[in-house]
Amino acid sequence: MEDYGTLPGLKGAPHKKLQDELARITEEGGTPAQLDQHNLPDEQNAAAGLLNLFPEKTVKALRQRSDELFPSGKFDFNAIQLEKAIRFRKTYEAQRHEAREALARPGCDFGVRHLAGPAADLSFIDVVWICARLEAFAAAEALSRDHDLDAAIESVRFMLRLAECLGAEKRISCRLEAAYLRTEALGVIQAILRRSELTAGQVASLAEITRDVLRHWPDDAAAWIGDRALGMYCYELVRAGHIYVMLTARDREQFAREHSLRELPAAAQRSANQDELYYLETMRKIIESCARPYFQRVELFEAMRQELQELRETDRFPLVAARLLLVDMEKAHEVQARDRANYEAMALALTLASSGEPLPLEVNPLTGEKYKIQRLGNLVTVGNIGTGNENDAPTFAVPDLGKADAATTREGP
Repeated sequence: MEDYGTLPGLKGAPHKKLQDELARITEEGGTPAQLDQHNLPDEQNAAAGLLNLFPEKTVKALRQRSDELFPSGKFDFNAIQLEKAIRFRKTYEAQRHEAREALARPGCDFGVRHLAGPAADLSFIDVVWICARLEAFAAAEALSRDHDLDAAIESVRFMLRLAECLGAEKRISCRLEAAYLRTEALGVIQAILRRSELTAGQVASLAEITRDVLRHWPDDAAAWIGDRALGMYCYELVRAGHIYVMLTARDREQFAREHSLRELPAAAQRSANQDELYYLETMRKIIESCARPYFQRVELFEAMRQELQELRETDRFPLVAARLLLVDMEKAHEVQARDRANYEAMALALTLASSGEPLPLEVNPLTGEKYKIQRLGNLVTVGNIGTGNENDAPTFAVPDLGKADAATTREGP
């Protein structure tokens, strides 16, 4: 079905505005075919060393097993949980070290086939997660048995390198999985910071690691450029009468409840050109908005909701865009922003606790509020990280080793 990725229906559509938009996207290099230009040689590509670590038929099961072994909540294991995690890690210790060697390569490109649309092979996501979990379990063992904080910190470094590789892909599913992986790495960092034997040098090492994460932060827009290419492929499915391929079980259930599942293919085909124009124009606005922090994008999403509500009962309602392609769009942007806020706040706390020098990070990209920085006794804390709503007001605390026993509060750096 890769022929659909060449966009034959879109290219042949007798619709000037649609052709103008396609010309702009082509000039920017954003079509599926253009995004499929993968030229990184294997010796420079971390992905080349990761993809064959595990037999293909075992990857799903290994990912599921690692999910089961990873603790919910804090990064804490009871005795039995820890032994199970250690056994899993030992079984694949050779692969963990091979992954580390691969991650030393300067680049990473998993070679997503944008021309294949939703059928592209994304099994590498599971491989990345397995490797990250092996590092997490190694960190848990180091903390609980050997009290080797340096080894645990090194495992965090590799977890975050894996997240960096995953988040660099022009596919929103990869970008979101990278955010979730970084959240797990953050839990390991917090477990390290809770250890009484923590040294000032180890705090400084963690500070440098988190600053490096920020230096290599992926451009929010890149993931949405890839998502737009996937959307363009999906309109080819619509024109060919294959919209059912796009539907999740939830989508099918919803359209069936509305007694519209049978009519959906013909209705979507009839308005495909106008629908796709709405989608591409909207995605252009969304991609351009990524130059601003999330809290400044919120008004765009509100305007989109209002516009779609006004069009809902008209023949201009973009059925495919509104019901399938733009669903959960704002939620995904929020995940991106929360991911960034987490690492800005942790980098702030770690850097202030190690060098005492503030970073030029002041405003939470999720909310627009200033981070709240406190020095209380031997702790540096950073708050105003979440939305501030119930159950979403985390504070990061870092031991302020060797500093004066002072208590001050301020907002921003």
